[in-house]
Amino acid sequence: MSFRDIAPFYDDLMSNIPYGTWIEYLHLVHAYAGDHPRSILDVCCGTGTMAVTLQAEGYDVVGFDKSESMIEVARTKPGPTFHVADAIDFELGRTFDAAYSFFDSLNYIVTLEGLRSAVHQVGTHLKSDDTFLFDLNTAYAFEHRMFDQRERSRKAKVTYDWKGEYDPDTRLIHVYMDFQFGEKDYREVHVQRAHSSEEVVAAMASAGFSQIEVFDGFTLNPPTKKSDRLHYLGRKG
Repeated sequence: MSFRDIAPFYDDLMSNIPYGTWIEYLHLVHAYAGDHPRSILDVCCGTGTMAVTLQAEGYDVVGFDKSESMIEVARTKPGPTFHVADAIDFELGRTFDAAYSFFDSLNYIVTLEGLRSAVHQVGTHLKSDDTFLFDLNTAYAFEHRMFDQRERSRKAKVTYDWKGEYDPDTRLIHVYMDFQFGEKDYREVHVQRAHSSEEVVAAMASAGFSQIEVFDGFTLNPPTKKSDRLHYLGRKG
């Protein structure tokens, strides 16, 4: 399973990620949509960094992730409630005012059937007129080898070397990730699917979402042929 062995040092790995920018974008989209949520669901929350920040801002945040190791780390942080659950069939027994999923988490659902199920399950946890915002890597990102990354600086707490192999026929990318943390070496193989915009919008519509909009990553602009990340916004009917 992805994010198992690396969970203890995942936050070190992500130390340069602009979580603040992500949260500003979430607030921007909520303002754009005229939303004022009090409770928020973090879908595939990882180690919970974004959820913790939102909780500190006064929101009631619940997060879940399929990785037990990631949730174990998340539960060491104050504030939100965290669950181990799979996006495809999760059931938390309550509804929320809004939901989000960031950092291409839903690309890890590698079947269209699974994506449809996940979007449907999110919808069952929202009340009428509530919104779901999520991002996905595009085929353009995979085709242009944006997963090929390397960090070997002596100052880095975690060093790594990633190589992606993309199959345009299946739209699957296998990313071979080698990490070094301290004196230990780790390898994980991550698999993502480049879901097409047509598939995603259809999945959202079938799950009861309307007013569906697609944005170029972290903007309110329409997508382009060179968009490597798209954000999808839908309102529960």
